[in-house]
Parts: sequence; structure tokens; C-alpha cells
Amino acid sequence: MEIGSLAEWVESFAEILAVSVALFLPYYQKRKANKEKNQQAKQIIVRTANKLLQQTNIQESIQFEELTKFISIYLVLATNDTTVTIIQLGDAILNVIGTSDQLEDEQQSQITKLIDDLNKIKI
Repeated sequence: MEIGSLAEWVESFAEILAVSVALFLPYYQKRKANKEKNQQAKQIIVRTANKLLQQTNIQESIQFEELTKFISIYLVLATNDTTVTIIQLGDAILNVIGTSDQLEDEQQSQITKLIDDLNKIKI
């Protein structure tokens, strides 16, 4: 019984590897793109919320307007559960702020907790 030459084995292995890459590369690329989008959304919300914690006249600030628009647009574009969770936490931050121009201590602690929850999300 012959098992074939080494060249045939190498060629077969290369074909199997090529087919595997062709099958799984799109999945890997999509997953990587989702991960990058989630990380970016998380960073934007955390950074903007931290800036809002220290501001007075929040309703007229550019950061508040940007965060509101970002969350409303990104919610429509949400493609996976992690994205939805991130956006829901961002929306909760906006709900805590509400119509306040300056945050009280309780609101600041709630927002800080929501930021911590955002930072705990594994992407």
C-alpha cells in the first residue's frame, strides 16, 4: 500500500488550507470589524460622558448634542447584541442627564456607575 509522495501530501495540505481560509476569512473579517465598531462606540460614549460630568450648562454643550445624535444614529445601525448593550447604556446616561443643565451628586454617581458598566463590557 502506497501513501503517495511527499509532494502530493504537501499539495493536499495546501489545498485544505486554502479552502479553510476561503471559508472562514469572511467570518473572521466581519467579527473583527464588529469588534472594532463596538470598541469605538464604547470609547466615544465613555469619553463624552466623562466630559459631561464636569460641565455646567450641559443642554447647550456640543458634547451633549454629539452624544445624543451618536446614540440615536448608532442604535439604528446596531448589528449585534454587544452593540445594542453599549448603546442602551449610552441611552441610560442620557436619561440620567435628562433636562438638567448641571448634574447633582446623585446623577454624577449614576453616570459614573454606567460608565463603569460600559468599561466592564468585554468586546
